[in-house]
Amino acid sequence: MTEAQWPAQEVRQAPHGMIASVNPLASATGLRVLREGGNAMDAAIAAGAVLTVVEPWSGQLGGDAFLLVASADQGTVTAINGSGAAPHSATIDQYRGLGQIPESGWLAASVPGIVHAWQVALTRFGTRSLGELLSDAITYAEAGFPLTARQARSNAAMAAAGAEFPETRAVFFPDGRPPGAGFNLRQPDLARTLRTIRAEGAAAFYHGPIAEAILAASERAGGPFTRRDLAEHRTDVLDPLQTTYRGWTVVEQPPVSQGLIVLIALNILESLDVPSDPADRLHLQVEAHKLALTERLNHVADPAFLPSATEHLLSRAHARALAGRIDPQRAGALQEHGAGHPDTTYLCVVDEARNVVSYIHSLYGGNGVVAGNTGILLNNRMCCFSLDANSPNRLTPGQRPMHTLNSWMLLENGTPRFVGGTPGSFWQVQTNLQLISNLIDLGLPVQAAIDAPRWTMGGQTSWSDPSLSLEGRFGETVSHSLRERGHSVALIGDWAAGGAAQIIRVDDRLLTGAGDPRPGTSTVIGY
Repeated sequence: MTEAQWPAQEVRQAPHGMIASVNPLASATGLRVLREGGNAMDAAIAAGAVLTVVEPWSGQLGGDAFLLVASADQGTVTAINGSGAAPHSATIDQYRGLGQIPESGWLAASVPGIVHAWQVALTRFGTRSLGELLSDAITYAEAGFPLTARQARSNAAMAAAGAEFPETRAVFFPDGRPPGAGFNLRQPDLARTLRTIRAEGAAAFYHGPIAEAILAASERAGGPFTRRDLAEHRTDVLDPLQTTYRGWTVVEQPPVSQGLIVLIALNILESLDVPSDPADRLHLQVEAHKLALTERLNHVADPAFLPSATEHLLSRAHARALAGRIDPQRAGALQEHGAGHPDTTYLCVVDEARNVVSYIHSLYGGNGVVAGNTGILLNNRMCCFSLDANSPNRLTPGQRPMHTLNSWMLLENGTPRFVGGTPGSFWQVQTNLQLISNLIDLGLPVQAAIDAPRWTMGGQTSWSDPSLSLEGRFGETVSHSLRERGHSVALIGDWAAGGAAQIIRVDDRLLTGAGDPRPGTSTVIGY
């Protein structure tokens, strides 16, 4: 089968509840929770826990999570920031002495935030305990699950980062080499850790036996973590950021998420007409994204360490000023910055009461460290810091790095009508911008909005590469038009832009869900 013949993902509809994720085991768990009377938050956490087991390379207990929650009873949207900070022993001089922030190893890891985020989210918005919702995750960790071809490739990609760490090799390369498709991957240490969380809650992770095991492993390896780092970790419950775009309210994660890039870019585009020509439209999207990305890099960091600039950055006057910099016939330059790494997974859930959850978690990617005998795979989120002392996002002890993680909702008269998101590191905001434009500017149905040809700028790991990759379905006419404006353009496979977007359209009678055909495993199910 050629890429041009890629099978379309069939839209799903259901009246009561729905979940969309990249993995069928996770979606099945979420659906079971919904059918048994749990709400959207219960289902999201249960499915998220399964994802930490069956998609560990994209997010595990050593990572972070962000959630947007629309409460049907309260009529409000809440943002939950479950990211961790730099260890208090981490200093910019220490890492400069290393020459860079390492991409793997203990010194690459910030404090894990996901387990505490689960606990806070359920306390505020759930109806089930965390312990009740971990049963499927524990089963898959203990008994194992057969790797798909895609999962086997993800596991093999860990080899470079994890090969030097014996605890990692023991879990993910049990026979001394990355296993192939069909191998039953068991994680008994992780199962034991999850059972401890089931019995003792998140406190076990940050104050109890799991914390002690993490600290002991860190000390043995010369890692940075102390009791203070884990004990002082917090989850922030915040008001989301929002803007209006052509009559819709767009809701995004606030900093330390970089979701405001999407909102700044939309504000810029709203001050311009929607072009009918696809090359004109793509050019404006790319230029708006470049400007919004530069604003984020230059002015935004952990609000606990830098006064917030979001009110100014999201103002209409600022958007008009930025839009005035766009030459409709010429590509603009992109400021040079460092790089990052992709390893993320996204899901969304809607329940019968029309509570809505937009959930995303991540390791950032490539650390390779399993913390002792806990089965916990650590993040390398320290790589999101800058070693430039003049950067707002410079490495500072106890500060949270800026995050690629973001997710969104579209509200109509205060009511959620669309919820969506995607993994993809720096491609996340690019993809989310296109999805929202497809829904609003082009009026596409949810599956068509995901299926539409997609562009990406640079690699998933790049802040500063302005080159464009266009899915082949854009065609040579669009590609040629963009090259004439000074863009560096490559046509790639018809479905090769990456991402794993999920969207659910919400109305009182029927839920309509769509998943991305690009990863080949998106699972949208409802009842």
